[in-house]
Amino acid sequence: MSLLVHYTLKSADTHDAQREAMKVLVAGLKSEGVTGVDYSCFATQDPLKFMALLEFDDDAGKAAFIDSSAFAKYRETVGPTFASPPQTSDIEAIISTKE
Repeated sequence: MSLLVHYTLKSADTHDAQREAMKVLVAGLKSEGVTGVDYSCFATQDPLKFMALLEFDDDAGKAAFIDSSAFAKYRETVGPTFASPPQTSDIEAIISTKE
């Protein structure tokens, strides 16, 4: 079970802060011991646009991520900088060289 997230910032002035917020999110997930999720975030060529890929082991992994303090803090920090709500797509992994 995976989720692809696309989002756009209101201003390029918040680009560096967004990059830092993603690093803080991942550090927070690790320090909380959140398991069952692999979170990868990406900047695009457009300084306003970002993407994230979340791969959950199962529903418990998804719940652990969503309920984490790190994710709550991330949403609180960056939510006001988004031009619109993030667009999400449920996606299904078929094969990966990661395995």
